Parts: sequence; structure tokens; C-alpha cells
Amino acid sequence: MGGKFLGRWVLGLLVVFCLAVPAEGGEADLFSKIDIKAIKDRKKAPPVSLECVKGGKLDLKSFNGKVVFLNFWATWCGPCKEEMPSMEALYQQFKDKNFVFLTISVDYEGLPPVKTFIEKQKYSFPVLLDPKNETLDLFGVTRIPTTFIIDKEGRMIGRVIGPRNWKSPEIESLVQQLIGK
Repeated sequence: MGGKFLGRWVLGLLVVFCLAVPAEGGEADLFSKIDIKAIKDRKKAPPVSLECVKGGKLDLKSFNGKVVFLNFWATWCGPCKEEMPSMEALYQQFKDKNFVFLTISVDYEGLPPVKTFIEKQKYSFPVLLDPKNETLDLFGVTRIPTTFIIDKEGRMIGRVIGPRNWKSPEIESLVQQLIGK
């Protein structure tokens, strides 16, 4: 039993070490290792300006110079709610380091259910409202949760469909690599 544990520990350490070192060939290699689909054409993210749960409007372009994980979700979506604690943890870890986890709620009812949910769970990452679901079409989203990874220049470089543990060592290594550029 001790040998199996040690072997798994060493293997885990090697995986974390390999992911912490920038991959030859860029993010695409790292993305494939952690099941993130690389976006090859690296188009600029569509312009988005939406109401924020905390009031006022936020523009996606206001985050230029930062790495953005842009997540589409809804309060009625079980898998969306499942990944949110890890989103909050990742946001807290990197929020002061040119990184933001920005979310867009696609709840048809707008502010009331979203604000209640966010306050009850004590999430602090930015939450935008899109009750008309206009941004889903802009980004070509067909299922939620869907998360886009946007680089410091505002280009979409990765996409994840479905829930994810955003607080894994592999994701942390990816964020460190992306914000370090």
C-alpha cells in the first residue's frame, strides 16, 4: 500500500511539474493535457457590454491586459452551480495578478434570481446579466456551462464545455503560465 501511494504521489508531482513548466509549442499543448479545446484562429472576443449584478455596466474590453476566463451559466443549471466554488477559489487566488473570472448569467428572469443566488453563496467574481441570451450567439455557445479563455490581448484561445474543477493544480499552472506572458 505504501509503495502504491508513493508511486501515485511521484506521478502526481511529475504531472504538476510538467504543467508548471511552459510547454514547447505554447498553450495548445498544455490545453490538450487538461482537456481544454484550443481555439486555433484566436479571434478577438466579441464586444460585450452588460449590466453587472452589483450595478452599472461592465465591458469585456475593460479587462484588456488581463487573462479572462469568461463563463456562461444560469441559476437553474446544476453543473454550473457545481463548478462555482472552484471558480471563486481560482478568482480569489489570482484576482490581483492580471486575471479575472468573469461570468455571464443567461437567466431569463434577469437580476432578482441571480442576485439572490450570488449573495447567498457569497461569490465575489464579476457577474454580468444577459437575460435575452444575446451573448450566447455572439460566442457560439450551445450548452452551459461554457467557459472561454481570453488572453491579455483580448483573443479567445481556449474553450471548455461542461463543468470543471477550476481549482486544480493543472488549471493553476495554466493561469500562472498565461499571466506570466
